[in-house]
Amino acid sequence: MKKTLKRVFGAVLGTTMAMSLLAGCGGGDGTSGNADETYTMWIYSGQDAAYYLDYEENPALQYALQKKYGPDEKSLAIDFWVPPSGSAADNYSTMMGSGDYPDVIDGSISDAPTVMYETGQIMDLTELIPQYMPNYMKYLEEHPEIEHKAYVDIDGEKKMLFIRTMNEDRDYTYSGVEYRRDWIAKYGTNPETGEAFSGEFTDEDDPDSWVDDVVFPSGGSDPIYISDWEWMFEIFDKAMEAEGITDGYCLSVYYPGFTWNGDFTSSFGGGSPLWYEDLDGKVQFGADKPQFRALMQCLNTWYKKGWLDQSFNQRTSDAHYAIDDTTTRQGKVGLWVGLESQLGGRMDVGASEYTEGICSYGAPWPINDVYGDESCKNVEPNAVEYTGLTGTTWYITTAAEGKDLGTLLSFFDYFYTEEGALLKSLGLSKEQVEETQNQIYLDNGLENGAYSVKEDGTYLLDPVLQKDSGGLAKAAAFTMVPGITLVSSVDKGYAENYEHSKALWTLYPNKTFFQGSDVTSYMTEEETKNNGNIHAKILDYMTVNAPNFIMGKTDPYDDGDWNDWCKMLEKYGYAKVNDVIQPYADKYEID
Repeated sequence: MKKTLKRVFGAVLGTTMAMSLLAGCGGGDGTSGNADETYTMWIYSGQDAAYYLDYEENPALQYALQKKYGPDEKSLAIDFWVPPSGSAADNYSTMMGSGDYPDVIDGSISDAPTVMYETGQIMDLTELIPQYMPNYMKYLEEHPEIEHKAYVDIDGEKKMLFIRTMNEDRDYTYSGVEYRRDWIAKYGTNPETGEAFSGEFTDEDDPDSWVDDVVFPSGGSDPIYISDWEWMFEIFDKAMEAEGITDGYCLSVYYPGFTWNGDFTSSFGGGSPLWYEDLDGKVQFGADKPQFRALMQCLNTWYKKGWLDQSFNQRTSDAHYAIDDTTTRQGKVGLWVGLESQLGGRMDVGASEYTEGICSYGAPWPINDVYGDESCKNVEPNAVEYTGLTGTTWYITTAAEGKDLGTLLSFFDYFYTEEGALLKSLGLSKEQVEETQNQIYLDNGLENGAYSVKEDGTYLLDPVLQKDSGGLAKAAAFTMVPGITLVSSVDKGYAENYEHSKALWTLYPNKTFFQGSDVTSYMTEEETKNNGNIHAKILDYMTVNAPNFIMGKTDPYDDGDWNDWCKMLEKYGYAKVNDVIQPYADKYEID
């Protein structure tokens, strides 16, 4: 059941909204020449260039900038710093290393706030936030389960060093495991009866109209176990041979053979390959545990069988949905980590002869039932990276000292109101489009706005955006700002197949991975530095040597090779990091 916004905002709406804005319309137009105050803001990523080139053109942002903010009722403008696609991490490091900071930083890939504060990069907002952000403070008070995530302990004193994005619910993520369902239906047979499957789109104009009679060895219509995946891989081999694909493969993995958070590693008994908190609350290091050995044994076997991308260790440095984006979008890969915009028949856009009639379905990370000892089998994945109740942190840097922070913080506070949260999450309403006559909306069939209000008080995404592959939705809303991200109060009108795929991506909640800036971000600068040195050495060793296990240069089944691996990891001192993190893990809950 969807919940109304009254449960999300509670008493925040009403008087506090007026306190935040302190004015209605009559502000600037978002350009520095017409604004009372101008701020610079670094964001992790921009928008689809098909809609506009500069983020300042974002329609929802422009609407928000028409208002005035702060005690002096000022207009403001924002000059966005956006790194080139794929270069955010390098761009951030260069920017922070040079000392040429913007006023505001998107904390998606930032250093720990304790370190940034102690090195003089960010401001202490402890007194400013309560003064200028009443809606934000009210939200924290009404959600005690996440209130602690707004503070950092500095020498026993609670400080507010950042502004947190709040997520209405946990149950969404933008990417996950996908596989070619059409290949299963076309080339597979029922594991019980041996009869061929059937499958088709019932409406060629509807990418979610696929129907079939596929059944997996585990007995259901979705792949749940490693044995289900291996059954699929055999079918993918048949499909690629039948279709003449010579440069395809069943799946690829991140170039070291693992991701730091867990995900697939977690399928082999839980936990991540680095540091995590087990279900008993004890901090563990995962790379010398049986579950990581089972992962290496699995990938080694798949590599030998030709199921694993033979060039996995030479692919892009992207860890998730762009490992080998070109080959995937050409329809030559059987299973991959993909985006919402690739589900169903959305990849059938004429990019390749192999995508004609393609249908991809979502799947959860699998449960291992094949590799390793019994401790590695039949355990639900529990270290998975997807959005929790809190999201990105946003920092005000010391470059903003001396500027009018009351106006800036009041602007951010607006996005913790109902109207602001809608602009951030969805975009303009029909009334706002009529008021602004925004050309981007009008040119793309959004004259009725990004959403409508249903009788139960929830929001229905406009049909144009329901069919969108993701680019227009991102361009229409002002997502790159702190505020409340609406989730369960939004009906996206998606088909059953689409909703089911996304539900499988969040089937197993994260229980062990120190996600985002949680837990470890509260450590002191000295602790972070010492841990970072150990982490860097261990990660360097693992990145070089884990692929050797997979490609057979060393043998994950051989006790001697495995013991040598474990001795080197122990030598680097991971136990010291365990001891440092444990008190923080005891104090802060994993979100």
